[in-house]
Amino acid sequence: MKRFFSELQRRKVIKALVVYVGVIWLLLQVVSVLSGMLGLSKLVGTATFIALMCALPIVMYFSWHFDLSLNGITRTPPLPEQSATGDDENAPIKPLGAWSWIGLFAVVLISGAIGVQTYNTFEASVLEAEQAANQAIEKSDSIAVLPFKDDSSAQDQSYLATGLAEEITNQLGRTDLFKVSASRSSQVLVEKGLIPSEIGQRLGVQTLLTGSISSTNDRVSIRVELQDTASARVLWTETFVREFSNIFDLESEISRAVVNLLQDKFVEAGDLSKLSSTSDVDAYVLYLKGREAYRKQTAEAMQEARAYFEEAIAVDPEYAKAYVALADALASLSEGVDGFGVLAVDIAADLAEQNLEKALAREPDIPEIFAVKGVVLMLRDEYESALEAYDKAIALNPNLAIAYMWKSLALTTLQQYEEAIAAQRQSQKLDPLFLTSSYNLGVLLIWQAQYGEAEALFDQLRIDFPESAFSYIGAADLYYSQANFVESIRQWKKAVKLSPSNLEFERKMFDAMIMLGLTDIIKASTDDPGFDSTILIFEKKYSELFEKMDFEIAANPDDYWVAFEAGWYHSMFGDTNIAAELITNKEELISDLDKFYMPYCSPAIELAWAYQVKGNMDKSKMLIDECESLLNAQKENSITYSETNYLEARIFALRGESTKAASALETAIDKGWREWWTSYDPLLNAVNNEPKINTLIRFIEDDLAKQKEEAKRLFEDVN
Repeated sequence: MKRFFSELQRRKVIKALVVYVGVIWLLLQVVSVLSGMLGLSKLVGTATFIALMCALPIVMYFSWHFDLSLNGITRTPPLPEQSATGDDENAPIKPLGAWSWIGLFAVVLISGAIGVQTYNTFEASVLEAEQAANQAIEKSDSIAVLPFKDDSSAQDQSYLATGLAEEITNQLGRTDLFKVSASRSSQVLVEKGLIPSEIGQRLGVQTLLTGSISSTNDRVSIRVELQDTASARVLWTETFVREFSNIFDLESEISRAVVNLLQDKFVEAGDLSKLSSTSDVDAYVLYLKGREAYRKQTAEAMQEARAYFEEAIAVDPEYAKAYVALADALASLSEGVDGFGVLAVDIAADLAEQNLEKALAREPDIPEIFAVKGVVLMLRDEYESALEAYDKAIALNPNLAIAYMWKSLALTTLQQYEEAIAAQRQSQKLDPLFLTSSYNLGVLLIWQAQYGEAEALFDQLRIDFPESAFSYIGAADLYYSQANFVESIRQWKKAVKLSPSNLEFERKMFDAMIMLGLTDIIKASTDDPGFDSTILIFEKKYSELFEKMDFEIAANPDDYWVAFEAGWYHSMFGDTNIAAELITNKEELISDLDKFYMPYCSPAIELAWAYQVKGNMDKSKMLIDECESLLNAQKENSITYSETNYLEARIFALRGESTKAASALETAIDKGWREWWTSYDPLLNAVNNEPKINTLIRFIEDDLAKQKEEAKRLFEDVN
């Protein structure tokens, strides 16, 4: 054995093997790069590897007999004792004999046979796996793209990894072939540490696209993997290496490959347009950094996102999607209900619209243009037009979850509740980990009295977002709707504890406390003037109340709602004629949408009462009939919470139908009606002689008194 290794060294076989192994490594690297660039089958790399490995015995055999050097190929001299003179240098070198050539032929034949057999076995296994994958893929109609892993050495390209996954999601979403889960939910679940199969199950998708990305200098390397959620089996994997400037082509190439795999349809190159493309890599990087800031959803981060988008546009003034993103950020910075309160509403709307027009002129088919346009129109109270914009966005991208959510908000404002719930369900289905979407759906379910489903949603929010107050405010609204004010206050206390700086949460808690008459605790807890009038009522300081309201009217002569509030207080605790005059005066200042706002149909129903007091029965009847029409429409939409039943009781009372009024009031109470002012409601005066009405009102008062004592203990426990 020692002599054999010595001979291997003398004949330079080991040196030849080392060189050959280096050549194998180099060739495999070249094949890997070319396969990614040209989209070649992975069998090419496998065949190359098998061929090179099968050639290894041939190289060894050849190097035993020949010396391979830069000077050429020469026969290896025999051992000294094998030569006639004993001198290997001067001994004649005989050519290979017949047996040596037969040996070489045998080595080639055996190596080739082994190589062919190995390749055939591997090819058969690949084809079998592909057939199994195709069978699974044929049934797949849903997918989620998980944020790609940042494989850069410095770990500083998360914006690129997440942004690329988001862009691929958008491209896939533009097809109407399958459900594409929103990027936001995928990112939340990845951050929670769930494995891909768990993420797929939670998102309700059958397939997942995962990947990793790294970029160096001007090149980017992306490895993608398509998985079956149920089996966790890899259905397809590929590595792409491209120039960074070609990343938009790569996005489309990956999206096209996924569509071709998942659907019984072949999508050709160019069928998935690159709506996010820009000619400048720097602009794209700035855009992705802006998107990363935007996803944080804070006022500071949104202003940072705005700056990034503006920089991207400065680098490439033709970058359409950067204009859309900037418009979105500007709308989000408005002082609207859902904005961050940085820009005045009209300024935010104007700036956003200007950028949308620039995007539209450059690339008219970007779905987000119309989604953001809908937001701008809502900022201007143009809700019907906003719905048209959202429908256009959804037509271009049926998987655009945010468009469904915004559409639901517009439909809710227009009191089209059935359609609003349907749109919100679709938004939550596509983006189940979007906190706001789940919360909004829960609120709408409360309105439909689907309390069990709403409670389950809020419970899941508490699990998914333990640091968020939204699950508690949702639960607080749920308990409030069921007239469980004690539990509602308890949930509000938890929300306030999580967000002590949010004064709106505290105000909502005080609203629940007002229902129970806990004015002493409110006075000790806040100096908010918004509660002054109600506190004066509970303290029966009516003269001070009316003086206060006279001052408010004088200070706000063109504000109908101030006059209405004063009239409402007079209707319960003051002069009926003054009340009727205040409520009807300047009615023309409010729109019909505001006048007939459901579920109370207020102030229209109070106007109907006021016109009865003034003797204008025709005007009163017209208002009552319109409220009844809206009430019936809500019943058809399954909107049957306590407020609608109380509205029905008031309508019957204004018509003098005491028996029907009592029945409707009883139904309202069964569904949670417990308003403290029910016994003072002037609209029920016409039926107060109905014994059942008085019995029901006493029930409300007794229940509120009982809950008041229980609620006091919530604050005593704290002290």
